[in-house]
Amino acid sequence: MKFQHRNLWIITVVFCAIFCSFFLICCKKKIYKNNISSSELNLVKKKLNISILRYDNDIFSLDLNNLSKEVERLSKIYPQFLIEPEIWNDQEQLDRLKAYLQDTVIIAIHKATEKTVKTDIILKELENGFGYYKIFYPNDSIPVIITLLPGLVFTQPSVYFYDDFNFLCVNIDMYLGADNPFYKAAGLQAYIAERCEPIYLPVDIFKKAMVYKHLEKEPRTTLIENMIFEGKKLFFTEMMFPNLQERYIIGYSEEKLNWAYKYLGNVWSYMIEKNELFGKEEALQRSYIEEAPFTKHFGSESPGRLGIFIGWKLVQSFMKNNPEITLPELMQESDYQKILNYSKFKPQVK
Repeated sequence: MKFQHRNLWIITVVFCAIFCSFFLICCKKKIYKNNISSSELNLVKKKLNISILRYDNDIFSLDLNNLSKEVERLSKIYPQFLIEPEIWNDQEQLDRLKAYLQDTVIIAIHKATEKTVKTDIILKELENGFGYYKIFYPNDSIPVIITLLPGLVFTQPSVYFYDDFNFLCVNIDMYLGADNPFYKAAGLQAYIAERCEPIYLPVDIFKKAMVYKHLEKEPRTTLIENMIFEGKKLFFTEMMFPNLQERYIIGYSEEKLNWAYKYLGNVWSYMIEKNELFGKEEALQRSYIEEAPFTKHFGSESPGRLGIFIGWKLVQSFMKNNPEITLPELMQESDYQKILNYSKFKPQVK
């Protein structure tokens, strides 16, 4: 009897150890594959305090006949990098502001933003995104979001941080809709204008800004390192918007995304054959990473930025095959060779 009880005790301990290990792995897998329950998400969302300041709307509501006092009033709402102290007493600056507010093109662009960009819709999407964000990064703060209307400045990012991550600026005129005539008139390429739909605004807040709070800062030299780095950005964004179609995460049309999936294995095989993965040449890296209507060597039907797409799929594979790795750990991992090796990434050639 003692022997049987001893065996039973051992079996029980072993079973408990296996169960606990399985439970911990499943919990991590649940969270980091982002199968977070709606009740858990809603609980977090109730505690969120997301602030969107529509600077673009506020300045267009100013009384031009009383501009000095109006600007002084706004200075109590907005940070100094937007409204400098005493600038309301600088007549030259006030004249510039007045000229801007009376510019017919700027007025037309502002009216277009009022039609296409709805704060309540954007806020709803951001509540979901920041809800997931606070689950992954519970101790992190949410920046104040300020919308600006610079007037189609294509050399500037559409979303960017200011003042050490405290304020997140959004150039609202970059989300007027792909077919907006202002983009064509200003010379913006159609393959870039495709991502000027309002649906991309919440996505860009995470993909172009929030992600940089958590990415490791190690220098990268090879193509595969930059592919994985860019892939980590998309994976991070995907975790914040798990129900969003993949094409909106990377910014491809449905046709381009289908092409990328269909020939994923072929492109990967080509890169290995040509010894490109560890190449350091700038031209090589630009051809796979930078904005372009298509990717060199793969024809005009291929999407641009194929290196980013493949990097994303590689990172997904790494996280799938290593469920113990958390999202914060992934973002800080600077050993790109480790990610490559442990990803077990082997897309099929068709």
